[in-house]
Amino acid sequence: MEMQEEKRVEHPHTLTLTGRERARLTGVNAVNCFNEEEVVLTTSAGEVALMGAGLHIEQLNLEDGQLDVTGEISAIEYSDIAPKRERRGLFARRKR
Repeated sequence: MEMQEEKRVEHPHTLTLTGRERARLTGVNAVNCFNEEEVVLTTSAGEVALMGAGLHIEQLNLEDGQLDVTGEISAIEYSDIAPKRERRGLFARRKR
């Protein structure tokens, strides 16, 4: 009997900012860390950090890839966290 692998559905990433008080994100894969000053997420578009004061996660649904954050949002920062894979051919040297 074969075990079925659980497939994670990759949702497209969107960010909707309402004023500076509410951020709604889609394409969220994981919440890496959060506190009242910072919420760091992994999304289908890389890592996203929301910074501000009094931040609160109102809704989180990783199955649907959705997250709502409220508070005073002062900055949003994207970074690419996917490490570039090293291509290795048949005759590539091994590191010792």
